[in-house]
This record gives sequence, structure tokens and C-alpha cells, in this order.
Amino acid sequence: MKLERHVGGLSLARKSHYLRARGWQEDARGWHNAIFDPVPLNKAVHHQLTDDLSQALCKRGWQVVGFSERGYVQMREGEGGKPCSLPKALRAQARHEKRLVGELTYSLFLAALLEVEGP
Repeated sequence: MKLERHVGGLSLARKSHYLRARGWQEDARGWHNAIFDPVPLNKAVHHQLTDDLSQALCKRGWQVVGFSERGYVQMREGEGGKPCSLPKALRAQARHEKRLVGELTYSLFLAALLEVEGP
């Protein structure tokens, strides 16, 4: 699942603002932060979105247990759950909340965006 498809429609200015507010910097080589070497804008948005969504799930009882080879966060629900990818965790959480996965993902992203943009 491409996480970005659930938060599509962001202008380049909004994407840039979102990344800068999260500590990313842009230079001639691309976007980078303390963790990632320069990457294209869309890859930076993907990395930041992955971080924001995994942190939002942690507030709902999930735990980060590692990272997959593709760069997705590996998550586990509670103490006894089996590890799964971030997209699978989002699907499971959406089922728990009886919501569409796109609706849940977008609401988690909007909460992160509002946190960045402040009052």
C-alpha cells in the first residue's frame, strides 16, 4: 500500500512546509534530516509519513519492533501480537475502529499536519 495515496493532493509548498517543520532540510542534492541522506521530495514525504503514522499507532497501543527490508516500520499490537508491517497495522487498527483504512490514515496524517502547523 502506498501510504501517500491516502494523503494525496498536497501541494509542493505544503509538502515542503510539512518536511521543514519536521526537521528536514533541502539542498541541491535533495531532502535530508539527521537520519536520512538526501532523497527526492516524494521519498522524504514517505519517510516522514511513515514516522508520523507509526507514532500515531503507538498512541493506540501498538509498538515499533523494527524495520523491514523495504523500509517500513515493523509493528506489534500490544505485548502479545505478531509483528506486521505498518500498512497491515493500519488495516488492523481501521478494523478495530470500524473505519476505512484510508479514512483512518488520512485522519492520523491530518493530526500530524495540524501538530506541525500549530494554532
